Amino acid sequence: MNVLSKRFAKIKEHFEKEAAVFDKLFFKVVPRYQEMMEAIIEAIPFPKQDKLKIIDLGCGTGNLTQKLIGAYPNAYVTCIDMAENMLKMAKAKLKRKPNVSFWLGDIRNFDYSGKYDVIVASMVLHHIDKKDKVRFYRKLYNTLSKGGVFYVMDIFLSPGNYLQKLYIDKWKIFMKTNGLPKKEVDNMIARHQREDRPVIFEDELSIMRKAGFTHVDVILKHYNFIVYGVRRIRLK
Repeated sequence: MNVLSKRFAKIKEHFEKEAAVFDKLFFKVVPRYQEMMEAIIEAIPFPKQDKLKIIDLGCGTGNLTQKLIGAYPNAYVTCIDMAENMLKMAKAKLKRKPNVSFWLGDIRNFDYSGKYDVIVASMVLHHIDKKDKVRFYRKLYNTLSKGGVFYVMDIFLSPGNYLQKLYIDKWKIFMKTNGLPKKEVDNMIARHQREDRPVIFEDELSIMRKAGFTHVDVILKHYNFIVYGVRRIRLK
């Protein structure tokens, strides 16, 4: 097993173990998580009655999909996650939603040969190495319908040391204020630095342009947490 596979196996192991307490923990770890999800929903430029085809990358326990279906009740959402226990939680949460399907596996290995109107990713793309992103984002670009949107919520690095330290300090304060013990906060930061592969946001924009996306816009920013995205330009 190569280094990359070992890292993803470790990430999968963590999420499998944490699935039962994920919702309770996540709102204490990710600042403005509720607000960021709502920002994604509000940015979707389609009528609420449309029968949209949507992919939720790294769906976790289904929080964002639940909001998507609430806002777009006629949409069909495909939830993708590599942790089986996460999908079990999502299935329980969305069990009365016949317009939701689930796919277990690495988001990079899904069959993107169809056409989708909306692709969303919530705190998952920072797991992918920078060198692998262009190829993956090209898949997403090609599977989007003309006028389709790709919206992301994720964590990024600052290009400067001072701001990067500020971002981490603010993140620690948020977690402590929301009840996480210092040891758990320190473990969370250490795990982030060990397992995650966040990039500088300017580099993310460059990657998206190389993949075909243009006119990427920031919808919401809170220190190192950003909601951003793009609409695939309609051909005239």
